[in-house]
Amino acid sequence: MHPLLVGLTVLLIGDSHITFKNSLLATLPDELARQGAKVVTYGLCSSKPEDWVDEKPANACGYTMRVGVEPIKLFMGKDQAPPNMTALVAQWHPNAVIAVFGDTIAGYGQKALPREWIDEQVRALVGQIGSANCIWVGPTWGQFNPRYGKTDQRATEAAAFLKQDVAPCHYIDSTTMFQPGKVETEDGVHLTAEFYHTWGTDLSKAIIPLLAQKQ
Repeated sequence: MHPLLVGLTVLLIGDSHITFKNSLLATLPDELARQGAKVVTYGLCSSKPEDWVDEKPANACGYTMRVGVEPIKLFMGKDQAPPNMTALVAQWHPNAVIAVFGDTIAGYGQKALPREWIDEQVRALVGQIGSANCIWVGPTWGQFNPRYGKTDQRATEAAAFLKQDVAPCHYIDSTTMFQPGKVETEDGVHLTAEFYHTWGTDLSKAIIPLLAQKQ
């Protein structure tokens, strides 16, 4: 238990890395809750930051809601969508927002990193977060799979660009948490349960001091 995190409300949003039961959703909220924070998690599969700004985010392949360490609620209907960022802030009044985005905006398979488009994505979401402390979690390593086209080079480029672009959010570079070629995945992008657990544990170690120092 961390005395400065007790009673803190943390809103955690992101793409498929926090949508399914064996992803970061299984580790990161629990680690923060152990320190006394109330963690509200919404994950939307394949989502980009601007999807969370739309009036009704599109549910292409499932979204998840989890309050604290309660059971995970999964919604697969295309007519079911999570609230957008404006509604989430109004409902939960978070002290901090953690955004997990990187793979869905890195332009895997494209010849060049889509910098202007990424900046538009970032600005759209950051503008809705308001006065809450903001932490942005970027991509980690994977393996090449033609389905996604993720490469270490593009992950490096995306991480470096996001680090400079997400201010005033604090950027967490997930590529520093593993060595290239050492991350095991299910499909080139989504990690195995074991590596998601390691990633979530390492993220919590980086996030907890950031939450504490902002209080």
